[in-house]
Amino acid sequence: MTALSLAEIADGCPRLARRLQLLGPPIPAEILPLIRSGLVARGYQAIVDCAELAVIPAAAWRAHGFRRSAGQWHAEPWLPAWLDGRQIAPDLEPARRAPRRPNWQLAADRFYADAARRPAYLSPGQKESVRAVSAARSGDSVICVLPTGSGKTDVILTRAVRSRPRQSCLIVPTVALALDLEGRIQDITGERQQFAYHGGLADQEKADLAQRLRDGVQWLVITSPEAACTALARPLEAAAAEGRLDLFAIDEAHIVAEWGDAFRPAFHTLAGLRRRLIDRAPAGRGPVTVMLTATLDDYGLRTLQRLYPGTRELIISAQITRPEPAWWMSSCATEDDKREHFLEACRHLPRPLIVYTTLHTSGQSTNVPTVLSWLRGAGLRAVAGVTGADNPGARRAASRGLGLAGDITGDRDIVVATSAFGLGIDIPDVRGVIHLCVPESVNRLYQEVGRGGRDGSASVSLVLWTEADAQVAREMTDARLIGADKAWKRWQSLTTSSTAAFSDDGLVTVNLSTPTDDVTYPWSEANIYWNTQVLSAMDRAGMIQLEWPAPLDMPADATEEQVQEAFAAYRTRMSARILDGDLSGRADFRQRLGAAQQAARAAAAASMESATTILGGLDRCVNRYLADHYRLSVPSGFLPTARQCGGCPHCRAQRLPPLLLSRPVEPLSAGALAVAARQGLRDLAPDGRLCVWTDEPDPDAERELVSRLIRRGVVALVAAGPWSPSPGPERSLWWADTVADWLAPPGPGSLLVPALARIDASGPPAEEAALLLSRLARGPLTVVLTTSGQPSPFGGPELLRESWGPAYHINDILGKI
Repeated sequence: MTALSLAEIADGCPRLARRLQLLGPPIPAEILPLIRSGLVARGYQAIVDCAELAVIPAAAWRAHGFRRSAGQWHAEPWLPAWLDGRQIAPDLEPARRAPRRPNWQLAADRFYADAARRPAYLSPGQKESVRAVSAARSGDSVICVLPTGSGKTDVILTRAVRSRPRQSCLIVPTVALALDLEGRIQDITGERQQFAYHGGLADQEKADLAQRLRDGVQWLVITSPEAACTALARPLEAAAAEGRLDLFAIDEAHIVAEWGDAFRPAFHTLAGLRRRLIDRAPAGRGPVTVMLTATLDDYGLRTLQRLYPGTRELIISAQITRPEPAWWMSSCATEDDKREHFLEACRHLPRPLIVYTTLHTSGQSTNVPTVLSWLRGAGLRAVAGVTGADNPGARRAASRGLGLAGDITGDRDIVVATSAFGLGIDIPDVRGVIHLCVPESVNRLYQEVGRGGRDGSASVSLVLWTEADAQVAREMTDARLIGADKAWKRWQSLTTSSTAAFSDDGLVTVNLSTPTDDVTYPWSEANIYWNTQVLSAMDRAGMIQLEWPAPLDMPADATEEQVQEAFAAYRTRMSARILDGDLSGRADFRQRLGAAQQAARAAAAASMESATTILGGLDRCVNRYLADHYRLSVPSGFLPTARQCGGCPHCRAQRLPPLLLSRPVEPLSAGALAVAARQGLRDLAPDGRLCVWTDEPDPDAERELVSRLIRRGVVALVAAGPWSPSPGPERSLWWADTVADWLAPPGPGSLLVPALARIDASGPPAEEAALLLSRLARGPLTVVLTTSGQPSPFGGPELLRESWGPAYHINDILGKI
């Protein structure tokens, strides 16, 4: 077996190469895992003795999985008895960076390549989503569910870039994600201005950004729901009222259901602001609403549909389970066992690693300070901790250190975090995610496992947990939902108080500090919280619709703390529109509210149960279980989730290799968006059909025809092969499809656009042409470009120009359009 020098190993490991540049003797606990992963990746090779490593004790080498033989240290397979390894080493494939993500790239449409600076779509799901969001019209609502790594952010950024100078507002849950998106948009456009509005900006920077938004020159703002509802509400309303607001988008939209009830109520309140923006916009100039997420279950889908409905609605789903992580789980009898197994894993797993705990202060379950003390006690120094209490700078520093994006002294191999370190963290080469807890929902578990392997290569997911961890998760899942009797009592107090105000159109405005007879401190957070919970529960039950009243005149340069305080203070008054009945009957109130609360409890309990079931052991593939969990129920049936698997206990027991799909997962959809052509073109095709014919090929006339049709609303160009002649530079939206794209399963989705189809002697064959035209006929308008003598594909003596709507010679139609 060939032995490698330290320099040869470092040549293939930038993290090790950077570590060797630090002054002083190497720290065994940090350098040996890096050396080990380099040797494991090369087939368990050995390292040549060298002076730099002579100071490392033999015991340290052995603890990190090395064996001394023939004067050299050899990396040995790591097969811990406390894991169900089946003689499979958990660290082997991650160390080798074994490819897991299939390459499903597709040629980019020209409008997407120009806007996003991308040469290709990453998947059919991304292509369908980009097209749908770009083609959506005023008042439409689109939900896109795309797997991690499929470029979902580009779906909204493409529209935002193309719709300039009209304005877009993107809502994100974390500052880290806002800054990441800001950097991406700066790279796309070359504009160095600020797009992210957050607490870390200087006062004048905030004021300037808000003023640019109000003036219409800030074409994109990325911000939190709290800031949108307070400091930026007036500028957003001004943009909407003048018809300048084109796009209202929510990234990581699954958190609306997970966080909105209590943790971040602004995600629910935001729905009222969004309705107000749409109501204030001129007819036909209201914003399109887009929601993006990588994971969505039925409860999350229903929540989004209830809070953010559209005039027309479309769901695009291309959900597929992640193939990068291999799942490993171990129930530990004691906290000491957990600590020992964790440190053993840290001595063997490749870097970098993210370690998740549940709470940052609780003594009931493993917390961040405790884990940091374990690591530092084991000699590790290149570690960092992140909790919800840390400022955005600390989280960003930890992320940059983990991704080797800063000075060498700031490099970090392991970050220990609560769930605060997750959304917005996009470090491609994280090789492992370790949970030292039981996540309180399957969504949280799956989202955090997904932080590993974002480069498409193998990663490891290791969960070490005790019964105490499971109990903490159960307690967190027991939502603080008020009982129906107490809710009735509070509703009566809110609406009969002298501070309640009723309008003629059914709107009631209440003071959230209104007490019941058993409340001692009306202005306490607890009283306001429970009154808010009553209204939120009634909103979920469809009894009322919460409204966002006129925003405060809050200074744009307010600090993050002031924004949060203002949001909390502003929410001491809330307006609600009564939707059904007068809600004055106690029995009916209790029945309706109880049903909604039971649904919320059931959803939370089911999500928790799914997480514990995965950890406790399954008699089937973990990813099959996840695929079933994320199957979406829609009126037409189901939108299934496809399965891939990078390894799990069941598949290892069956000696099954990783399951990677060779064929792309085609997007499925529910609902429909129909895009109309301009009136002048519709007048020429009253039945949605129009034929243009030529005597002989005329590329110049055809190019002019195509350009004019695109400017009048034709979007899809369909031909047997590549469309020719290609349109010149057109700002209007268009794309080219082949006949095969329309005939291949699952066929055209629910995005219906005006189309131009070429059918002539070059193809397609009559049978395919007939099927193509029957499918195109579902759309709002189809123009056929053909030759004078082309037979009808539907049979009989008719020519195509005689059987497909009004027909015009190309010169005649050019005179009309």
